[in-house]
Amino acid sequence: MRRATLAAALLAGKGLDAVSTVVVLHLSDSVHESVPLSRALMAWLGPVGGMALLTVITMVVVGVLAEAGVLIDRLVDGETPEWYVPGLRATVYLGCATWFGLIGLWNFSHLL
Repeated sequence: MRRATLAAALLAGKGLDAVSTVVVLHLSDSVHESVPLSRALMAWLGPVGGMALLTVITMVVVGVLAEAGVLIDRLVDGETPEWYVPGLRATVYLGCATWFGLIGLWNFSHLL
């Protein structure tokens, strides 16, 4: 898969997580953000700004992890299998996109 497609999938999953977090926290007083970094960023920049910055941070960190296969391939002088670099990239991006999407759905389930 192309990097842009993988990054778009990650952005969709993390976007669902971010939107659901802001919406649920706004609509329900009985729900609290459990992630310390999210709480700190939302206290500093407000809910929308904090989640937007967290989304950018997430995109960068996941991108670096996904591209680690290129570094590993270079460290072993190209001795990794042909599928390794694109396979690792797709696994990291799509795994994280799925995780964040599921968290977003879980957040919305608190409104039911």
